[in-house]
Amino acid sequence: MELTQTEQIVEAFVADILENGDDDRLFASGYLQGHLDLILQGCIDINDNFESFMTKMTASLDNAYTKNELSPPDKILVVACWDSLKQQFDEAV
Repeated sequence: MELTQTEQIVEAFVADILENGDDDRLFASGYLQGHLDLILQGCIDINDNFESFMTKMTASLDNAYTKNELSPPDKILVVACWDSLKQQFDEAV
């Protein structure tokens, strides 16, 4: 998958949550968006590929989880949101 397509999927995913999501999904998508924006733009800037983007996203989230940046209930919400977004990536391939 091209990173431009990845960016479109992320934008549509976030827009849908902003329009239809409850508070928990809004929180989780907002948290994810911080990671997504930095990593996706960084990958686009260096002309990286989708696989590298996914590796960097996973590492970034794992690092945040290791540092206990989220409470256990919030982590569950973020993990579920990330899994949902990854499913959309899978469906697009």
